[in-house]
Formats: sequence, structure tokens, C-alpha cells
Amino acid sequence: MKEGIKNVGVVGLGVMGFDIAFLYAMRGYRTLAYDASNAVMESLTDRREKTIERLKRRERISDSEAENVRQGLKVSPEFQSMETLDFVTEAVSEVAKTKLSVYTALREIGFTGILTTNTSSLPRDALLAGDSYERKKFATTHFFNPVLYTQMVEVVEGDMEESSFNSTLSFLRSLGRNPVQTRDISGFVSNGILMYYSIMALHLLQRGARFDEIDQAAKRMGFLPPFVSFDSWKPSIVEDVTRVMFEFRGDKFLRSSKLLSVLARRNPSFYIDQKPNPEVYEWVGERGRGPDEEIIKAGLKTSIYAAAARIVELGEDPSKVDLISLEGLKIPQAPLKEIDRIGAAAVLKELSLINHAMPDNGLTPPEILLTMANQGQTFYKNDQTNPWILSFVERQRSHAGH
Repeated sequence: MKEGIKNVGVVGLGVMGFDIAFLYAMRGYRTLAYDASNAVMESLTDRREKTIERLKRRERISDSEAENVRQGLKVSPEFQSMETLDFVTEAVSEVAKTKLSVYTALREIGFTGILTTNTSSLPRDALLAGDSYERKKFATTHFFNPVLYTQMVEVVEGDMEESSFNSTLSFLRSLGRNPVQTRDISGFVSNGILMYYSIMALHLLQRGARFDEIDQAAKRMGFLPPFVSFDSWKPSIVEDVTRVMFEFRGDKFLRSSKLLSVLARRNPSFYIDQKPNPEVYEWVGERGRGPDEEIIKAGLKTSIYAAAARIVELGEDPSKVDLISLEGLKIPQAPLKEIDRIGAAAVLKELSLINHAMPDNGLTPPEILLTMANQGQTFYKNDQTNPWILSFVERQRSHAGH
């Protein structure tokens, strides 16, 4: 347990918030959990026991850790109880106004500890508007879903004071997690890639492919099956995250799927008892002659390449993009190193084929790939970030400022 941080809390007990609170308690921290919904608060004990049972079946929790959760994870009946905690994580809905109201409320009750947000897409600076909380004690800690099975956490430091930031990193490591610092880019690296990938999967579905065929093609490449994942994070969450990312990044592809809003209104389960749910086609339409497997594979793979390149355009270091892709998202090959291996021109050619097969998908080539192909450049030189990349990003920022 991290010295100095002993009593922690979580505000917002949705899927992610509950799992984060469970993890904190499992690792021995006294954890207060709060949600604005009384029904959610009342369900905590039942959710706790079901989660312990599930983890025991998978041999992911020891008897002592289960006891930690039973003894250490408590409902906070009054928000005021958060005042004396050392560390609080906010995990409410992906709406800036809602998050800001939590920070203001914490400040008003006298909480002065470290505050982190588990936002999926909102930049840190956007969440500190109007002095909502002390900047020196605020960081982004974006856990990966599912929280209890993944080790990586994306962390945005910003202008947090050094002592608080070091305490945050030490706390995360004490949970058995691997914190990786990223730039303050909407969606960070993980969702910057996953949202492109999810939207491409929806375009393939809309063009006539079956969702289980898309998942099987993804599995054969060693990729995350996108519609299995939709059953975890739900279309409504994808819609919320892509909406925010579009607002801050302006990537039209993120809002290009008409099917997403249809599915977000219903949040269907794509699989029931591990079998494809046929009711999904009542909302997406009957399947006709859709894209073949090669187009499906190319679409999914190219969406990852384009997303990774776009994140570098926005200022992230290529090595961070590849690290998070490999170890956080479990993509079998580092996407930027793969682009270097096959060449930017080859990626652009494949993207052109995808756009020809699905002309309404809206995935435009990132400017960095067009320039790399034209000038014969790569993301890496001698296993280090190519200095040309840094110059390109700086030129892009300079042009954007004029």
C-alpha cells in the first residue's frame, strides 16, 4: 500500500467506476464509493459478491483479496464523507458539465486530496475550466476496460505538482497497474485507436457483413473482436466518446456511421450465451452480399494504421502509440512499426481500396501518411523516433496557429 494514500474514494459507480472501486479495495485500500443514484448504491453489495464469484472462477482473486473487498469497499451515504479522503477518482458519465459539478462539489465540502478522472475522451484542460479544482492536484488516470483484467493505465500529468504526481504513479503501481504517461489528446492513445476501429466495424456491418463474420476475421488477425467488445462498452458509450473526440479533434470519420445512433438508442447485446443475437438484424437490416473477408480484414487493419498515424499528427510520441497498442490494446503488431515495414505508400493504397469498396465510410488519409509516402519517410530511424516526425508535427502546429 502506498505510504500517505490510505483512504480512497470513487464517485460514479457505472461499469468502470465500480470496477475501479473494487480494484482499490482488493489491493487493501479503504474505499468509499458514491453514486448519485440510490438504486446504484443499494446494488453495491450484490455487485460486489457477483464480481468476487466471477473472479474466483477465473482464479483472479485470492481469499485474502476477497476479504479486503468485503471489509474495505463501503458505500458513502453522504457525499460529505469524501472530505477526509486522500485520493478520489471521478468516474461519472462522459459529459464535461457533469464532471465539473463533481469537482466543484468536492472543493465545496473541503476535499483537498489528489483528484483523478477516468475520462475516456475529455482533455484534462477542458475539465479544469473555471477553477473547478486545484490544478496542482489533478490528473487523468484512464483505466482500460475491463479494469480488473488489464494492467495499463494512461496518465496525463499536465501541470500537476511533482509530489502529487509521484504519489499518483506509486498508488497506481501498488494496484499492480502499469501507468504510461500520454499527451493531453482527446481519446488519448487507446480510444484514439479503438474508436476508429469500432466505427470501421460498423461501416462493414452497414455494408452487409455479419457482425460474427467481422469478429471472426478480427480474431484470425489476432485483433480484438469489435462486436464482442461492443457488448462490454455498449454502442451508447461509443457514441458519447466519439462525439467528444469529434468536438475536440474534428475527425469526421468519428461521426460517419449512421448505424451508431440507431444502435446507441437500443444498446443491444450482439451475443447471448456466446451465440450471435439475430434480433440485431431487425435494427441493422437483413444481410445481403457484403464485403468479403479480405475487405473486412483490410478495413479493420487500415483503420488501426490511420488512427495510430493521426495520434502522432496530434503530437504523441510514436513509441508511446506502439507501446499502448501492443501492451494495452493487445494488437499483435506495433502499428507504426508495421507502417514502416510495409511503407506508407502501401498503407495508402490499401486505404484507397477500402474507400472504393465502401465509398461512404469517410476515412480520409492522415496528412502525415501522405507526406511520408511522398518523401520516403518513416516513423522510426534506428529504433528511435525519426526527427522528421517531430519537425512535421511542429510545422502542423505552426500552420494551425495562423
